[in-house]
Amino acid sequence: MAEDVATGLAEVTRLLNERASLLARRERGTDASTLLPHVAFAAAGEQFAVPLQHVVYASRLRHLTPIPGAPPYLLGICALAGHLVSVLDVAAFLDLRHRGIHDVACCLVVSVDGRELGLCAERLLGIEDIPSTAILSWMSGIAAIPQVATTEQQRLLILDLPQLLLDPRLQEERQ
Repeated sequence: MAEDVATGLAEVTRLLNERASLLARRERGTDASTLLPHVAFAAAGEQFAVPLQHVVYASRLRHLTPIPGAPPYLLGICALAGHLVSVLDVAAFLDLRHRGIHDVACCLVVSVDGRELGLCAERLLGIEDIPSTAILSWMSGIAAIPQVATTEQQRLLILDLPQLLLDPRLQEERQ
């Protein structure tokens, strides 16, 4: 009986080592430099992603102060991480709103060349390592969304933040 247990244990050990070896080969076959980290969020029925390098802060949106006379896509300002940030409804700004506004529960603060902006979100989806092969050019007609990432699980519209911040409507808000 002890011999059967030892044989069974040896077989289990052999199988586990085989599986570990197979997984290690698959892992080595994946070039880590081709994975691009993005932060994904949902807003107005769309799923967006921004490069992780531009993300400063992500938080629940607790206090949003409306700005009198502001355009509808500028939801207001809020204090996050110790300073005031303008909060933008990206879907409305880019005219992608297919459904009505839901509860804006989160804010993703992004920064490009020292300029910060809050992007409103219904949900933060997390950090996604997107394979560069899954990112394709997207002819949407919207300069701020030149690419889309399609994986088995989801489709993410990738925001070009420098291009977004160059939009004249946001330049007006800056003055």
